[in-house]
Amino acid sequence: MDKSIEPAEVLAVDGNFAVVQLPGRNFPAAAIQGDSLSVLRDTIKELSECIAEGDLDEAKYPLAEIESVISAMMSTYEDASRVRGFKLPYAT
Repeated sequence: MDKSIEPAEVLAVDGNFAVVQLPGRNFPAAAIQGDSLSVLRDTIKELSECIAEGDLDEAKYPLAEIESVISAMMSTYEDASRVRGFKLPYAT
């Protein structure tokens, strides 16, 4: 693979998340630190286990955490896109 790597432009940083513009892409990307990605995966696994066990009361907690993390990432993404004049790649 002989592709030259061009640097991405960082549009916004919010804690363990960033919005970056990759060369040649129409829309920015959401980036997440590796440790935060691992925690998110573990939280999804916990939710899955709660559902598999039929413990819907306990499933509320990991589900709320996942929703909170994704909402924060999307808010940062949407704010950075708006500031830079990018249209969103999805309907709101």
